[in-house]
Amino acid sequence: MSSPEAERDEVEYVEVLADVAEETAELKKLAHEILAVPEGGELSDEQIQRALTALCKIYTVHYQAGGRYPPFTEVTRLPPTVAMVMASQMLKAVNVELFELGMWQAWSRG
Repeated sequence: MSSPEAERDEVEYVEVLADVAEETAELKKLAHEILAVPEGGELSDEQIQRALTALCKIYTVHYQAGGRYPPFTEVTRLPPTVAMVMASQMLKAVNVELFELGMWQAWSRG
């Protein structure tokens, strides 16, 4: 029989980084705003930011729960330049260097 300390060491702690229900509610609210944009109109910078934030959080929670699916459907494959622009700007926004990302991936097998 193992000690409680050993059992705690064996259980991998995963910090839940978002509330999926809250993020889904944000996306629904945003969807109503987007539907109100006139034909040919553009989304505001804030609307784009809110959508990206909510979707990133939801994807991360799914990933933490074991979902290992690509972030994009096969039909909507992105050109590499689009992925690189988004990835580099996301890292810059949270002050993470590419080296740090590589280290995190190596340590977490992420």
